[in-house]
Amino acid sequence: MSYEVKYPAEKAPKAGLVANAINAFSLDGKIEAEKQFHDLFNNFKTKGIINQESVLYEKRVFGPHEAQKVAELFSKARIDVLIILNSAFPNGNSFLTLANDPYLMKVPLVLVAPYEIEYDIPEWTTNAWCGVIMNNYVAKRIERKIFPLAGWPRDREFQERLKMFMNVFYTVKEIRKDFLGRFGDAPGGFHSASGNQLDYAQMFGTRVETIDWTAVMNVFKTGSAEGYLGKSVFTEEDVRKTADVMKKGRIVLVSDNVILKAARLYHSFRAIIRANGFTSSAFRCWPEMGEPYIGVAPCFSMGWLLSKHDVTAASCESDWPTAITQSIGTLLSGKPCACLDFVNYLGKGPVCQLGHCGVGIAGHMSSNELDLEGEVSGEMKEKIMSGKIRVNDAIAEKSPDRQGGQVVAPAHIGQFEYGIKTGINLVQDKNGNFKMLIFTGESSPRTAKAKLYSASDVSIKNYSKLSDLVLKHGFSHHLAVALGDITQELKILCDYYGIEYYYVD
Repeated sequence: MSYEVKYPAEKAPKAGLVANAINAFSLDGKIEAEKQFHDLFNNFKTKGIINQESVLYEKRVFGPHEAQKVAELFSKARIDVLIILNSAFPNGNSFLTLANDPYLMKVPLVLVAPYEIEYDIPEWTTNAWCGVIMNNYVAKRIERKIFPLAGWPRDREFQERLKMFMNVFYTVKEIRKDFLGRFGDAPGGFHSASGNQLDYAQMFGTRVETIDWTAVMNVFKTGSAEGYLGKSVFTEEDVRKTADVMKKGRIVLVSDNVILKAARLYHSFRAIIRANGFTSSAFRCWPEMGEPYIGVAPCFSMGWLLSKHDVTAASCESDWPTAITQSIGTLLSGKPCACLDFVNYLGKGPVCQLGHCGVGIAGHMSSNELDLEGEVSGEMKEKIMSGKIRVNDAIAEKSPDRQGGQVVAPAHIGQFEYGIKTGINLVQDKNGNFKMLIFTGESSPRTAKAKLYSASDVSIKNYSKLSDLVLKHGFSHHLAVALGDITQELKILCDYYGIEYYYVD
């Protein structure tokens, strides 16, 4: 099966490749390994898997002084991924020089070596993997994380694995630049929605800045926001066009006026995001948003930010730690990642209910079971709102039962697109150590519950184990849900950061 990277070519990681070997062992073996890898490197550049400015050091290095020149070259180029090819048994101090460089020591390092060439001679030819083991010994002692990869670059399995590494390291590169706009603080009692911002900055690079809701309301009224990057504005025509697009292809159970407010709120959020250069976001979405002086729920507007790729995350209840997890899921999968709750008791049965009020993501919801589009009223609306008819892509009200007797709108309700999902839950323990829960499940019409919220109800084989892990390790009630299976990528990511992870298949 072919592995497809999830990022655009213009954002591909910048790689640096250098070969290292001692003078002994087969020259033909070294040349063959280097030729294959140089060809693959150039092929990856052509296909946009690595950046066009990636650096290939064509000369094989032997000793630490040569390696020092390479380290300086790669550091100046500010590469995102370091690839060291042991084309034969290497000089250990060359590896140490590259791995321990002040800039490169923060860069993911892939250490590759070919299998032995089976020449018709009673000797080993390159002893290259032995060198990887030697280098790995050094890496462990200096606490330098490496990603070993054995094989010949022409082999498909080798190429697919290296592509996966590039996808993960693209995510590492992008999350280092994450600037998270937090719109208001978390509601009282939502302790998991806050954390030590500097711990997250040290681990991932994310910086968090809080915007007060009064600023949002001012932009909502004036159509203009100012921030670090200057001014960002929107017009009444922008709002009207967006409202028209929001309704297209969906069942509409609210008035046009409500959708216009949601479109205006979306543009207000986007203006602040653009004016400040935020890459991700978290929102204090209640209780104030239900009050008459605001009069519009942010759910649909938040989901629209995700669907239009304005941000990599838009988390609920101002949960910025989950927003960081969302961004990781979005970057790894190439699709917007949802912020959902564990809704029901996890140990009850194989269907795990994951849902939230109404932050559906346009373009990533399952199709409606009825051939309906546009505004629906009367008996049909009553049947939908009572759960007698299930819809998967509708703009609706939040039910009074869940809102303390109030009717709040709009919410984007329904099931996310059917298929494999990956649940991701990242928390810190009481000592500040990070740990991640990873699980997969599949959603389908068979698993879907007819609930009036945005949801992904998935089938979990080891549901009892999932329930036990959540409670035993104190994982939060919020989680990020990625569209697709990114479990292998998450494991590699956790290995890079040194995060302890728990996996449930």
